[in-house]
Amino acid sequence: MSWRKRPVAALLPLVEAFCPVGGLVLDPFASLGSSLVAVAHLGRDWLGIEQEPDYMITLTCREAWHGTAREAA
Repeated sequence: MSWRKRPVAALLPLVEAFCPVGGLVLDPFASLGSSLVAVAHLGRDWLGIEQEPDYMITLTCREAWHGTAREAA
């Protein structure tokens, strides 16, 4: 497993502890999107930033798979 890909289940308690319901999570290094999937799963809003095109492709596919996809800007 890539060090960039974290298990979503491990991130859920962190999101619950540090982001209130209705809150916004900013991930300036979104990488493969684990944090964004966790945030969306818990109903929080998110903004992810990633500069690597290959990671953006993977992140976009992963978000679509989990039903949390958004339009890339």
